[in-house]
Amino acid sequence: MDDEQQIDAAGLAALERFTDERGLPEQFGTVFLQWYTGVTAALAKRAGASESPLLVGLSGCQGSGKSTLVDAMARVLADAHDVETTVLSLDDFYLTKAERESLAQRVHPLFATRGVPGTHDLDLLRRTVKALQNGDDIALPVFDKAADDRTTMVRRPHGGAPTQIVLLEGWCVGIPPQPMEALEEPINPTEVDLDPDRIWRTAVNRFLGEEYAALFAELDALLVLQAPSFDAVFDWRWQQEAQLSARFREAHPAESDPTMTRAQVADFILHYQRLTEHGLQSLPARADCLWELAPDRSVERMHLTGMAA
Repeated sequence: MDDEQQIDAAGLAALERFTDERGLPEQFGTVFLQWYTGVTAALAKRAGASESPLLVGLSGCQGSGKSTLVDAMARVLADAHDVETTVLSLDDFYLTKAERESLAQRVHPLFATRGVPGTHDLDLLRRTVKALQNGDDIALPVFDKAADDRTTMVRRPHGGAPTQIVLLEGWCVGIPPQPMEALEEPINPTEVDLDPDRIWRTAVNRFLGEEYAALFAELDALLVLQAPSFDAVFDWRWQQEAQLSARFREAHPAESDPTMTRAQVADFILHYQRLTEHGLQSLPARADCLWELAPDRSVERMHLTGMAA
């Protein structure tokens, strides 16, 4: 089916407004129509037939474009399909800096660095999802990456209609734990130098196999943006950090820039390497829809298993 036939004039206008508001290249709309409109329409159809709100996960490594994609999908779902949608980012549910420091003291110093399973407030996330599914008007957390801390709670705009789809995006959404034997050998300098006894990566794997697995089991659908390899992650993540730095300097010209340098980003992403590479291997078999990305983040092909497009 021609994807453009699955979006009406209101949806096209919404997509154009979204592209303008985000300062995205014009080709974003064309790419969305080609690759993402059909899946968005399928989600709308599924939501319309469901007696309860859907929880849909979007997994993708750092810098893959998942935040932009879920926001665009939410806009089209609302304007083209009249489906009330709320977007949640796993990043906004990081533990506070003080909570991570406490975890670092109790378990392993590497837990002071946000990112891996164990550094999110999953109790808060699950309460938030449940409240949204119940139609409650709630406050959503916001995490400031420049400050490396949770900053405030923002009340969700509520137009009277209950949420029909909750879109949860995050870098480790849907990733299963590794076999214990896979944890034995370190895979990068961070693990060699800072986790020689495997305490950190074993704890991360345990978190992933328990609290995170319980959350992911509740997903009604899993969508995946598949990076070509871990090598692409550094370039994508550095682009993100440069954009974050530019926004900070524009907003706070007299203050010292707290964002990471290129070398710091290179060290930072090593915390994510093990599970990112594991996800590249394990998620294709778990995804309802997977888009293979090229190094420039363009879509090379799409695989559908659990939903029509």
